[in-house]
Amino acid sequence: MGYAICCSDDGRKLACLGRRVNVFDITSRQKISTTHPFPHPSHAAFSPDGKILVVKFTSGRIVVLDPATGNMMHDHKNQREGEGSEVLSSPDGHDLIDASWDGVIKVRKSFERTVVTQQQFEGEMIKRISHDSVRRTWLIEHRPKLRLGENWPRSPYLTLQKWPIGKRKPKVLTPDLDIIGSATLSPDASRVCFVCTRRRLGRWVQIARASDGNVLATSEEIRIGGTGCGLAWSSDGKYVGSVQSRRFVFYRASDLSVVGEVPCTYPSSICFLPGRDQVALGSWRVSALVEFADIMTGNAKMP
Repeated sequence: MGYAICCSDDGRKLACLGRRVNVFDITSRQKISTTHPFPHPSHAAFSPDGKILVVKFTSGRIVVLDPATGNMMHDHKNQREGEGSEVLSSPDGHDLIDASWDGVIKVRKSFERTVVTQQQFEGEMIKRISHDSVRRTWLIEHRPKLRLGENWPRSPYLTLQKWPIGKRKPKVLTPDLDIIGSATLSPDASRVCFVCTRRRLGRWVQIARASDGNVLATSEEIRIGGTGCGLAWSSDGKYVGSVQSRRFVFYRASDLSVVGEVPCTYPSSICFLPGRDQVALGSWRVSALVEFADIMTGNAKMP
């Protein structure tokens, strides 16, 4: 099971979240550690050097684990904050970044309960945070909540921030859309990929230029299932993977033409392995490591 997966920056370790937090050595395909610190893990990320694994649970609680042993290195005991966005590590690994569905973005010390910076966006949910390959540019997905007397919430928007987060004025991107989902920054920070929704019209994957928000490519209409609509870039920025209804779909990033797909009953997560022509696919039943060449030839299958 791997409804959420993540890979270390060097492409050597893979973490899969299910009932337990499992870490694998990718080269040997052997399990390194397994642990069950608390029920319902929802997000995980490695530090840049791969020496710590930070895990966030549906309660919002954040813990830092040793990926080699599964032992807990630090417990932030912050479960009252709620689930919110994923948790990620700073460029030097000293800080952690996450956000809540109450519109609060926090940067805190990895091994202390010290909040370094905090940004409050009243009346919003922070749905997703992503970064470029060197963690210098960060993309934040803002979704306003429905206010009293409104039929529809205000339009969603994206902000781009330079590290350190909260220290400089962000760039604001305002796509003319009803809903934005799974907004993800490209490895070189030049483009943004997201799932866009227009009421009564449908859903599409789009890629926009990060400098001005202009749309560069739009996919054919897509169908989203009950396990999310995750997106992931290949490490060279040439391809995008998408979680859709009962399948994983892969696109050429230049024009969002389909280059391959993998059928799956309950797809949930995609991770391109850095420096390797392999992709980790996660579902509510099983995880699999597949060759990207097999995806493009239609030979990749989930176990």
